[in-house]
Amino acid sequence: MPEGIDKSDWDTVHQMACDVANASLLEDDVLRASRNTAMLDLLGNLQKKYGDHPSILATIGDYLDDPADRRRQYTKALSIAKAQGKQYEIEEIEDSLKDLEKEDSQQPPECDK
Repeated sequence: MPEGIDKSDWDTVHQMACDVANASLLEDDVLRASRNTAMLDLLGNLQKKYGDHPSILATIGDYLDDPADRRRQYTKALSIAKAQGKQYEIEEIEDSLKDLEKEDSQQPPECDK
């Protein structure tokens, strides 16, 4: 659980993450999109409550579709985690950035039409 966030708030994030994952397993795109939107709304509310907390920012990045938006979110979270000396969060966010790089490298190149 991230330092500085109430356990009950982060438990809600965890439960919502399970809901998103379960919707994905069901291969129900409408349900997954709905759960994803609910997760982003929840995280937005937590961001209002806690401010720019690295765990909240990075988790928002996890639920964004656009790779560039995800990278910006992770980079912001990483910068704050480094400024606060939160080593565990730094490592987690760096892992997310590495995973994003892997995803980018597996995408086929765009072709001119």
